[in-house]
Amino acid sequence: MGVQWPRDWFQVLKEIARLVPFLLSVFIYFALASQSSCPVWLRAFLKCLPILLLCAYILTLRMDLHTHSKAPKLLAGLLFSAVGDVLRSLSSQFHLLHGDSMFGLAHICYIWMFGLKPLNLLAGVFLLIIGTVYLLFLSRCLWEHQPLQWAAYIYIGLIGTMVWRASAGALFNHQWSWVKLFATVGGMLLVVSNFTYAVSAFCFPVYHSGVIAATYYVAQMLITLSAVYSESAVVKDRR
Repeated sequence: MGVQWPRDWFQVLKEIARLVPFLLSVFIYFALASQSSCPVWLRAFLKCLPILLLCAYILTLRMDLHTHSKAPKLLAGLLFSAVGDVLRSLSSQFHLLHGDSMFGLAHICYIWMFGLKPLNLLAGVFLLIIGTVYLLFLSRCLWEHQPLQWAAYIYIGLIGTMVWRASAGALFNHQWSWVKLFATVGGMLLVVSNFTYAVSAFCFPVYHSGVIAATYYVAQMLITLSAVYSESAVVKDRR
């Protein structure tokens, strides 16, 4: 069965309580992973733990994954993201490329999850303009990293398409809802996180690196909430 967005404050608080393990794991990540004495394996585990707990949150909702149209795609996207977190934490260029590949697969899952309705070409054009500026800014930095240059362009295309589909229900759309707004804000925060990460990795160090993780975790949480409570997550008949 599908899941409906809570309509009273008691139910809202109940849903927040379900997210407490995720929120605590984010706090622990910020408290421990930033320490220079934190071993790489522990940092990698702490980085992916909040995402794994978002997967656990979905499972606590007791949705039928065989009939819910968005939950399986969301879970796949989150699991690819968790693997990407681990690989990015290992820091070498080899692991960086494979980590970005995992996030690329996560974005493909999210594009599939959000679907092509409504199309909202106006939002697509608006985001294409922003994406072009983003690409032009990074191009001069990526020129010095030839092996990663074309992979980065593909990745930018994927995340740009993902944020277009995430925001199609609310951006320049009068028939918006809070759940659709969650998807829009989540998608845009994921772009902010990735842009900050790319600038830090290829252009110049971003000393407030907490922005990368904070926007990333909030984005994943909002995308998760938008998917599991989406009114368009049609329950398909079993025959």
